[in-house]
Amino acid sequence: MFNCSEPEAISKALEKIHSDSDLVKTLNGDGSDGILLGAYANRLTQVNPNWTLAESENPQPLRNDLNEKVYWEDFVKMWIDKLGVRIVGGCCGITPEHIHYIKAELDKR
Repeated sequence: MFNCSEPEAISKALEKIHSDSDLVKTLNGDGSDGILLGAYANRLTQVNPNWTLAESENPQPLRNDLNEKVYWEDFVKMWIDKLGVRIVGGCCGITPEHIHYIKAELDKR
């Protein structure tokens, strides 16, 4: 499970896994005993590499470019269709509306 990271970072990690055929084979196991991949991205803006908790006065702002449709189309759909993800959801800033949209899209399948 990849959790509480930018969706772009989760995509990179999943692409790295997917590009390693030996790792994919290991994760798949011998049928029913495989390891499921999951992704729960957040909707926070990128954190400054020099950020410190001691100097932080405000919560990390949310991204404005990651509405329900964009989260599905640009990330979740690809994770499921191309990168083997079987468990999806959201973390910080991902709303019930995002989850509802994902469910509605999955119900269409």
